[in-house]
Amino acid sequence: MTGPTLLLAYGSWAAGPVVAYAALSHGLMRNAIGFTILFGLYTSSVLAIWGGLKLQTAGGGGATVLAPSAVLAPWGAVALVSAVLYALGAWIGGGDG
Repeated sequence: MTGPTLLLAYGSWAAGPVVAYAALSHGLMRNAIGFTILFGLYTSSVLAIWGGLKLQTAGGGGATVLAPSAVLAPWGAVALVSAVLYALGAWIGGGDG
């Protein structure tokens, strides 16, 4: 079964490294507000995908390929890595602000 929810889940996995890299670059510039907005958008999309997977599982409309936790676990890893990379960027970078 390949549906839009499954493709969006794969997209959220692909976006994880991009968000983590953005954490480093925003940390170097010490731009916490910009990264907070970006991470908020990433979080809302992951939660929407999680909700879609949850509805597919609860609806019983066939076998689901992914468990709903398959998008939350990578989100947690991205959150942790992003926090570390932002702190590292803020520590080594000066920034203009």
